[in-house]
Amino acid sequence: MASVSTKNWMSTLSDDLTLDKISIPGTHDSGTQKAPPGAARTQNFNIYTQLNDGIRFLDIRVKTNNSEEEPLRIYHGDVTCNLSFGAVLNECKSFLLENTDETIVMLMNAATSRVKNVQEKFDFYLQKEAFKNLFYLKTKIPTLQESRGKIILLRRFDGDLGIDLSNGWQDNATFTLITPECQKFRIEDQYNEHNTHKKMSAVQSLIDSAVMDPDDGDMYITYNSIAFASHTPYQYAWGGGVGKVDPKMNPGLTSYLRDKQKGSRLGIVVFDFYNNEVGKIDNKNIELIINKNHDVCLS
Repeated sequence: MASVSTKNWMSTLSDDLTLDKISIPGTHDSGTQKAPPGAARTQNFNIYTQLNDGIRFLDIRVKTNNSEEEPLRIYHGDVTCNLSFGAVLNECKSFLLENTDETIVMLMNAATSRVKNVQEKFDFYLQKEAFKNLFYLKTKIPTLQESRGKIILLRRFDGDLGIDLSNGWQDNATFTLITPECQKFRIEDQYNEHNTHKKMSAVQSLIDSAVMDPDDGDMYITYNSIAFASHTPYQYAWGGGVGKVDPKMNPGLTSYLRDKQKGSRLGIVVFDFYNNEVGKIDNKNIELIINKNHDVCLS
C-alpha cells in the first residue's frame, strides 16, 4: 500500500476537489504555544511544527496596535501569546514553499469584541513584498488547484476580503452560518461545557452529519475543544487536574474516528493540544482524519 506524509498529504488529492469535500485536521487558538501555562494555552507546538504534523486549519486571533512593524499580534482573549502575526505568516510561508501542493485554511478573528480595524492592519501585511500572493482572498470556496501554495482566508472580522463569516457566528452553540455568497457553514463550538459526555455527543453529531451527506456542498467545522473554568484546556483534552475528566476529549475521539470508513468526509475537526505533551507524542487523531481522504497509509 502506498504512503503519504503528514507534510504533504494534500499532494495526492485531486486538483478538482473543493474544500468542502476534504477531511481536515485543525487547531483551536493555534498561536498559543508561548502563552502563559493555564487556561490561555491550548497548543504545545509552533505553527510550522503543526503544519508539518498535518494540521491544515489554523484558528488565529489578533489584537491591533500602533506598531509600524507588527500592527497585529496574537492573543487568546486578553492574554498575550508573545507572537506576532508576521511571525505566523513567515512560518506558513516557509511551510508552503517547502510543500507547494498544500493549502492552509486560516480562520482569523479579533481576540475580543473591543478590537477594531483588523482589516486595516491586515492590509499592511498584504502589501509587504514577503507576503504578496500568499493568501487566497476570493469570497467563494476554492478548489485545491486554485488554492495550492496559499492560505485560504476565513474572515470573522469586518471587511471585504476572503470568505465572510463575520455575521451569524453564535456563542457556545452548534449552528448554521450562511455567507453573503450563500455558502453554508455548519459549526459546532460548544466550548463552555464541563460535561465531556455532552460535548463529545455534540462533536460526534456534527461529524456524523458531515459523513452522512458528503455531496451537500456545506462546510463543516467541529471544535473538539473545551474552555471551562474548572480545568485547563489540556486537562479536558488529555486528562489531569482535580476530579476526573471522562471521557478525555482527544483519546475519546480516537475510537470514534477509527470506526469511520476511509473516504468518509469529516469536514474540519479542531483540537486543543492535538499531539499531547512534548515527549509523549500521540498524533493518531490527525493521521486518522488525514487518512479518510486516502486509500493509503501515512508514512
